[in-house]
Amino acid sequence: MTTRERHDKGRWLRGLLVAAAAALPVVVAVPFVYMQAAQLARHDARGAAEVVMRQADAIFAEADRMAAEMAPLAGKSCAEADATLHQAAFQPYFRAVVLIRQRVLYCSSITEAFTLPLAQLLPDDEVPPGRSFHFVLGTPMVPDRSAVMAIRLDEAGDGVVVTVDGRYLGDLLDSVGGTGRYRIGIESLDGRHGLAGRRVGTPLPGAALVQEAVSTLYPFRVRSLAASALLAEYRRRLAVSYAPFVVLLALLLGYLCHHFLKSRFSLVAAIRRGMRRGEFEVHYQPVIDLRDGSCAGAEALMRWFRPGQGSVRPDLFFAVAESNGLAVPLTGHLFKLVGRDLRRCPLGPRFRLGLNITAAHLVQPGIVDDVARLRGVVGSGAADFVLEITEREPLPPIEQVYENMGVLSASGVKLAIDDFGTGHSSLACLERFPVDYLKIDRGFVSAIGTDAVNASVLEMIIGLAARLGVELTAEGVETREQRDYLAARGVHYAQGFLYARPMPIEALRRWMDEFHGAVS
Repeated sequence: MTTRERHDKGRWLRGLLVAAAAALPVVVAVPFVYMQAAQLARHDARGAAEVVMRQADAIFAEADRMAAEMAPLAGKSCAEADATLHQAAFQPYFRAVVLIRQRVLYCSSITEAFTLPLAQLLPDDEVPPGRSFHFVLGTPMVPDRSAVMAIRLDEAGDGVVVTVDGRYLGDLLDSVGGTGRYRIGIESLDGRHGLAGRRVGTPLPGAALVQEAVSTLYPFRVRSLAASALLAEYRRRLAVSYAPFVVLLALLLGYLCHHFLKSRFSLVAAIRRGMRRGEFEVHYQPVIDLRDGSCAGAEALMRWFRPGQGSVRPDLFFAVAESNGLAVPLTGHLFKLVGRDLRRCPLGPRFRLGLNITAAHLVQPGIVDDVARLRGVVGSGAADFVLEITEREPLPPIEQVYENMGVLSASGVKLAIDDFGTGHSSLACLERFPVDYLKIDRGFVSAIGTDAVNASVLEMIIGLAARLGVELTAEGVETREQRDYLAARGVHYAQGFLYARPMPIEALRRWMDEFHGAVS
């Protein structure tokens, strides 16, 4: 891929990520607006149902009161009850007041004397003795208009029926639900009969937005369903109210994402420029043989010094390099710099020099040629190389890895697992790959002399290496206590500030001339 193609691809990816970050507030806001609109609609529907319930309670109370007043007339002749019945018929809400004798309707405030079995209006099992209320599709005199019947019966079947015209309840329902914001109905508690607007209808659907108010005085309930128009209105209002905040948050997230990606991708470009401009150097940290205190080798560590900005933390630029496909080029640059240093300042044929590589590099066929090229540049007596495989990525169990490691090992190159125990290495990996050294991470070394869990893990690593016949190198050794602890348990090598900090190769040569096991 050319530089231009990489640039275009990176720019396209940055634009996509910035757009995704900016869209995130919208993605979150839309379902939030829908949920809050539904909550508000349910609240309104509940309020509407309670308003209707209170008004309907008042109408049912009037019918109940009238039935109680007219009940003493039951069993009397129409002539005796006629005046009182006609007077009751002029009261608000009532269509008719009818007397019952032995469950037969016989005298009405409208038709005077007549005969109609109560069972023709309502089944006997639905009209027990006592007080009851019923929704009906119509009455004998007004069959095409719904009504509510308030009935009082004694044990002998004598009583009274007070019929409330459904128009009053219908008008009440329409006054609240007629705006199109709700669909409201009144129904019996069993849901079998009811009024919806001016019509007797089936119960309202049991949808999530249906709210109900149950009368505590009479056997009915009011159910209210928020209409789609109400939901749409609330969604629009909420969207308008939240829009400024969503837009500002989207802009902020987009800007922050752009700034982050710009700095990250600019660091990628800076790494490439740094390799071209010679901003990288190699510093070498001595590795000490704990058995005799001599300097057995060193680890080559890449350092980056940006002009005008100073040193860049290795963990920062290595992480960026690995996540952006620069790990292999950076390792190749390390080999180049090490070759230059060793030509200028050879370290000796038995000097063990550790070079960090990634699993991604070890998978590639070119790793063998890269190492061979380095050895050819520096000559056979410059140093013995140890490739330290970092654990940040797992070693894929593919044939190319086995082949590369076998060829490298056969050529005299040693292999080590760096920072063992902190990444993807496993016992199976150690059994399958020809590893010569394990490097103990500084996190385990720093736990020496403490009760931390890492102290126990360190003991396990030491025991594992002994069983596998693999030599150990401890990193981050800073105190004599740590050194003595490791030496007593058979750890072979150590490196850390107790001995020396990483240094340029010329300084390493001077240090080696002066050291001779000076730390005691």
